[in-house]
Amino acid sequence: MAISLAVTPTGLRVQFTGVDRVAACSRGLDVSFERIVGSRVMTRGEAISSSPRVPCPGSWWPGRLRAGSWGIGERRQLWGVRRSPRVIVVYLSGRPFHRLVVDVEEPEATHRAVEAALLHSKKTRARRSLRGLLSGPGTEETGRSCTAP
Repeated sequence: MAISLAVTPTGLRVQFTGVDRVAACSRGLDVSFERIVGSRVMTRGEAISSSPRVPCPGSWWPGRLRAGSWGIGERRQLWGVRRSPRVIVVYLSGRPFHRLVVDVEEPEATHRAVEAALLHSKKTRARRSLRGLLSGPGTEETGRSCTAP
């Protein structure tokens, strides 16, 4: 399989190699635990039905391959799925992707490994709020602008 999902000490790594690298128009993605919200296992049909229909850039061959970026803006997703009937879906905060959908050999075991690593990262490291990072300087904690009367 030329699509892989690996749990690293700092997060997850999705990697495309060979023909899948060309189909996905991407080498892959490294995601830190700070951006990971959670993961779950879905059927391929469920994942496709809750996905944007526009590849940007990406490739698909119905029933055989769905790889690359799908959708734009807040709904953008990175896909690396071949023929597997069950896939692992990782939900993210921030950009450029809000969801990773990957075909792995043992989705349930991979899901458990991702969740265990995520829980461990929460226990060992303080997580920063993305709200402060997204709102920028001169804003309150609620994300509203600070203005003087």
